[in-house]
Amino acid sequence: MKPTKTMMCSRCHALRWVEDWKENRDEMMSIELGPCGHMVKRPARLEWAVPSWRSSHVRLVPAQAAPARIATS
Repeated sequence: MKPTKTMMCSRCHALRWVEDWKENRDEMMSIELGPCGHMVKRPARLEWAVPSWRSSHVRLVPAQAAPARIATS
């Protein structure tokens, strides 16, 4: 079964499927909802989830000095 992308329509106050979308200038995206046909505008920029230091499982490891290379003749 293929999942359907859905969004909430602010005019109909109902869950609608995404009929079509296009990227406008200025990093805006126009999304047409079906079957009502209302248009929703959203920012088209990418958003990355960055974990906070407290909730992430990050372990800091001390850096090891690289061995010094000495040129010999």
